[in-house]
Amino acid sequence: MQDRPTSVELLEAAADFVESELVPAVQGARQFQARIVANVMRVVAREIKLEDQLVRSEVKALARLLGHDAPHLHSLNDLCAAAVSMGEELTTKIRAGEADDGDFRREVLAVVRQSVEDKLRIANPRYLENDIAIRNSKKGDLTNA
Repeated sequence: MQDRPTSVELLEAAADFVESELVPAVQGARQFQARIVANVMRVVAREIKLEDQLVRSEVKALARLLGHDAPHLHSLNDLCAAAVSMGEELTTKIRAGEADDGDFRREVLAVVRQSVEDKLRIANPRYLENDIAIRNSKKGDLTNA
């Protein structure tokens, strides 16, 4: 394991280089592909930075929602497997109609919304920023009515 630059710093520097040097130097399909490469590097950098924390949070929320004890898992692979397993259990409950109304429905919506927001923090934080801005403007509309 290296001290500096970190893998995140390397990915961000490479993405900056692609965006500032390669994208302007090429045209058409190559320019589009260069933008994709820069974006992929940024997504991977965000995933390296955020994934462990976000998966731990998701596992904890799913365990609470499903009435399980929070598992004491250490490796990211184990955490991801637990998230998938509990996600499948939640899917079964939703398909069975258990989340159609009431408190459980509200709790499911909150957990799923948080999960989607966390995925957007990695995949494309701008989408999340836009969604938050829209929600805040709607809240403002309601308070001004």
